[in-house]
Amino acid sequence: MFFPSENRKNKWLAGLLLAAMVTAGALAAAPSVQAAETAVKEGVTTAAEAQKARQAAKKQALSEYYVTEGRKLDETVARLTAVDSAKTGLAADQAYSYRMDKELTGDFFRHVRAFRKGTDELVGDYLVAKDGSCVYRRRSEDGNRAEMLDGTTESLVGKTEIYNLYRKVPVKGAGKVFVRVPGNVPCKLTLTSLDESIARADSEQGRVLGVSRGKVDIIAEAEIGGYVKTQKLKFQVVDEQDVAREERSGGGMPISIGIGWGWGWGWGWDHDRGGGIIIGT
Repeated sequence: MFFPSENRKNKWLAGLLLAAMVTAGALAAAPSVQAAETAVKEGVTTAAEAQKARQAAKKQALSEYYVTEGRKLDETVARLTAVDSAKTGLAADQAYSYRMDKELTGDFFRHVRAFRKGTDELVGDYLVAKDGSCVYRRRSEDGNRAEMLDGTTESLVGKTEIYNLYRKVPVKGAGKVFVRVPGNVPCKLTLTSLDESIARADSEQGRVLGVSRGKVDIIAEAEIGGYVKTQKLKFQVVDEQDVAREERSGGGMPISIGIGWGWGWGWGWDHDRGGGIIIGT
């Protein structure tokens, strides 16, 4: 067995004591280090750093949905600010920041909002045609109603869709004509029946009214800013026997029994606001 000399023994004990002191010091320091790490993880920081973090988070969130800089935004803002400021509400001596949706509205409009510089105060909400052909302003106080400020609607009318969801109409019942306009832009609908002995047209309500059994063509015209989109729609007016036959064959005709007999689709038409159930996107 090895027995260290007295000198070596003292050095050995001193080494053990030093190691114990170091270990004790490290253990004593561990809680404060852990607390510091926990504080950082939980986000304890200065007020200035917190504000900076908020701004960075907001900028990141905006970048996911909006364009806040770049050529497309510059082009859109240039087209918008070329319109009379009395119409846009954008004063020449004021500074604004702009946000533009990344996605086109109705595959036609660039939707851009103007804010007072350095704030979230909304000054104006606009639709600018991607080809620059027209500019609209949306009025939140009027249900986001779109008001034309400048340009021509020829391209816009070309993108407008007119259709009938169901082509079968019951005698003494009504069918509907729908219009899909990019950006919820208002339009005027005119319906003309080519055989009023079969069906009559109600332009005000966008309806086709069944008179007697048979087939009929309806001319539908959607007018926006002096341009008209025309569509010929085919309807078939059916009677009770036709409905019973369809039911027996499992044809799945959309029948709704309400006051009287016939369909009640429940979708209204408002030509001042741009169409029926599906207007714009």
